[in-house]
Amino acid sequence: MNKKLLFTTILLLLLNSINLQAELQENDKALALVEGKKVGFINKRGSTVVSEKFEDCRPFSEGLAGAYYDGKWGFIDDNGGFVIRPQFEYVNDFKNGMASVEFEGKWGFIDKTGKFVIEPKYDYARYFEDGVARVKIDRKWGFIDSAGNYIVEPKFTSADDFSDGVSRVKVGKKYGFIDTTGKYIVEPKYASAGEFSDGLARVKVRKRSWGFIDKKGKMVISARFASAYDFEEGLARVRSGGRIGFIDQKGEYVIKPQFAEVHDFTEDLAMARNGGRWGFIDRKGRFVIEPAYSWVWGFNEGLAAVAINGKWGFIDKAGNYVVPLKYDAINDFSNGLAAVEEKGKWGFIDKKGEYVVKPKFRRVSSFRGCFSN
Repeated sequence: MNKKLLFTTILLLLLNSINLQAELQENDKALALVEGKKVGFINKRGSTVVSEKFEDCRPFSEGLAGAYYDGKWGFIDDNGGFVIRPQFEYVNDFKNGMASVEFEGKWGFIDKTGKFVIEPKYDYARYFEDGVARVKIDRKWGFIDSAGNYIVEPKFTSADDFSDGVSRVKVGKKYGFIDTTGKYIVEPKYASAGEFSDGLARVKVRKRSWGFIDKKGKMVISARFASAYDFEEGLARVRSGGRIGFIDQKGEYVIKPQFAEVHDFTEDLAMARNGGRWGFIDRKGRFVIEPAYSWVWGFNEGLAAVAINGKWGFIDKAGNYVVPLKYDAINDFSNGLAAVEEKGKWGFIDKKGEYVVKPKFRRVSSFRGCFSN
C-alpha cells in the first residue's frame, strides 16, 4: 500500500470514528417529555433533567422547548430555566433559528432571545424552511421571506409547505401546484391531490379515478386507480378491484393488488392485512412474517411492535419475539428505547425488554435530541 493510499485510509477511519462519537454523544443527550402530576423531561438513564413543574411542554428543538406555565407559553433550556419568559398564547418549535408564536391573538416570529423579528399580524404562521414560511391572514394562505415580505400573496384556501420547490395549493374546491415565485406549474383543476414525492404527485381526476402527474403537469401514469398514495422509495400504493398493491414510477405493478390493507415499506418490509390479521411482506409481495397479529406497527430500529388480544410486544425481522406480549400500549423504539404502558402508567424499555425507566408516568414522548446552539 503506497503512502498516499495509507494516509487516505487512516483519514477516512478517523473521520468515521469522529462522526460515530458525535452521533453517540447526540443520542446520549436525547430527552423525553414525561408527565406525572406536572410535565418535565428525563434523560435515557431515567434521571430528571427538567423537573416536573410545567402544565405542558413541547419537545426540545434547537436547544429550546416551549413550556406552558401560569397560563402562558415561553421557552426553556435543558436546565429547565426560562430563556424566553412565558408571555404567549401558544408557540411552535424553533426551526432555523426562529419560532412562530401567538401573541394577543396574532402570530409572528421570534428569535432565540424572544425578540420579534416579524411582528405578530397573522392569523396563523408555520415555520421557516429554506428561507420561506407559510402564513394565514383573512382566511387565505400565502408565503413570506425571513424579512416578513410576501413572496406569494395570501390567496389560497389552503397551502402546504414547499417541498423540493413545489407547494400544493387549493383554490375554492380545486387543487393545483405552485413554484416558489407563486407561479402555477399545475393549474388548480383536480378534486384532490397528494404532494410531490420522487418527482410525481397523485391527483384525483374524478370519483374513484386517480393517476400521477409530473412537475410539468403531464399525466404520466393514467388515472385508472380507485385510490392512490404518495410515492415512497420508488413505490406507490394503489387500489384496484377492491385490493391494494404497489406500482413503480412507470405505472407498472411491482406487487399486484391483493391485500385488504397494506402500508408503505419501512426497513424493506411493509405491514399488510388479509382477512382479520396483520403480517409483513417483502418487496415481492410475499409474506415473510405470516399474518398472525391483531395489529402491528412498521419496523423501526430493526424491531416492530405487534399485538394479540390487546397485549403488545416486539418482534425482529425473522418474526421472533424479542420483547414478549405483555404491555397494554406501546410506542416505536427511538434512540434505543421504547415507551410502554402497564396498568395505566408509562415507562421505557430497552431492546432486551428490560426496564430502563419503570412505569410511573401518565404521559411520555419518544426520546429526541436536545442540542444547544
